[in-house]
Amino acid sequence: MARPARPDLHDALLDAARAEFALRGLDRARVEDIARRASASKGAFYLHFQSKEQAFEEILQRFMGALEDQARRREEAEASFRMAHARLAGRDLHERQLKFDCDVDVELLEVLWRNRQIVTVIESAGGAQYQRSVAEFRRRMQAFVSARMAEKQATGFVRRDVDPQVLGDILVGTYEGFARRMAGLKEKPDLSGWLRSFVQVIYDGCFYAVPAGRPGRRGGSPAARHAGPRGVTGGSHKESS
Repeated sequence: MARPARPDLHDALLDAARAEFALRGLDRARVEDIARRASASKGAFYLHFQSKEQAFEEILQRFMGALEDQARRREEAEASFRMAHARLAGRDLHERQLKFDCDVDVELLEVLWRNRQIVTVIESAGGAQYQRSVAEFRRRMQAFVSARMAEKQATGFVRRDVDPQVLGDILVGTYEGFARRMAGLKEKPDLSGWLRSFVQVIYDGCFYAVPAGRPGRRGGSPAARHAGPRGVTGGSHKESS
């Protein structure tokens, strides 16, 4: 009697491949071990994938797709936040925006944590095709983030003396660093703590500051202490007479 088809087998094989790649690396992982981990036969594996490399390519594409989906959801959430808080300004808006950024962006760190083993496999896989895929993904994300920072700059949220492309490099690079750091951890770290520290640094260095002398921020942020006219940091802008 033939075995009934398993509708979940494709995903089960991907999960098993992810685990084997993390354990042995792409080069040393064996198809039979992947199939065994998924409670399937080697022949069943080849009904779904031509090779273990093809399975890895799908894992990689799904991972990058999940990150891009999260970035798009974040933009939708930001638009809703802006509409809901359009009447706020100053410290009230600053604190709520900071909390929003931490609450929303921690979801991206959760995606990275769930897929942390993939980062190790990517860096050990070596193949030019994988490096090209990652480089193209990095380029897309850097362009996406830089464009969003330019929009924030145009609406007066980001300092005018900050290059949006440099800011995009910093943001994308930091999340890459978080992913690499996670890859070596066995216990889940305080992702919210990581994020708040990073967001606070970005706010103090790149975004418009809360005016100096307000409660809770002794002397204001470094950006506030160097604010020029109209609160523009850098002091290079002058009002026309």
